[in-house]
Amino acid sequence: MRLSVIHPLLTLTLFFAGSSLPAKAEDHPLGAMLDPHHHSTLIYPPAELEFHRSGTAHVRCVISASGIATDCQSSASQPDFGLAAEQMTYSSTFLPAYQNNVATPGTWEKTYTFHASPDLTTPMLDKAHTPPPHYPEAADAAGISGHITVLCQIDQIGAAHDCIVSDGPPILKRASLAYFSLARYYPALRDGKPVTAQYRGNITWDTTHPVDQQGFH
Repeated sequence: MRLSVIHPLLTLTLFFAGSSLPAKAEDHPLGAMLDPHHHSTLIYPPAELEFHRSGTAHVRCVISASGIATDCQSSASQPDFGLAAEQMTYSSTFLPAYQNNVATPGTWEKTYTFHASPDLTTPMLDKAHTPPPHYPEAADAAGISGHITVLCQIDQIGAAHDCIVSDGPPILKRASLAYFSLARYYPALRDGKPVTAQYRGNITWDTTHPVDQQGFH
């Protein structure tokens, strides 16, 4: 089943910058690269995201011949951004540098840009501390799908209250209501202070599940 949680009011982006040159011939060196299939997720620091602060972090690491980051140094606009970049790097694997078809130690560096709109006045789902929704086994087995919308009031500490759910298959309505009621949120801000505001969440429950469900099942 394919599940997609849609948050139209969330304007959070992570940009990646950096480069490595591919080898033009077998005897030319190939630099270390982040393994595109085995790396962890870059987490937006909660303390910065809560107040919609943007920033950058540049991280430079020594990558061993076995593809492990062994020494990382970072510089960032805020310390938390640097820690996020280092955490992502240390928990990832790399394709090591090569010289004459032999893996060798090398260096890797990247610049990350964290951007959250400072004018966002609606709550945001805290994905770092909220697991993805679980497709009900009975609905999956019966091939039940649907699009469900849930409206909640999110208070100043990021807790949901008074959630209501749209029409749809009863089992998916309950699963959606439970997901958004139990999730954690970043509250909306007004004049720089947290306030209670409405959050609108959507889940499309789709039984045509691909293999890359990333935890959804």
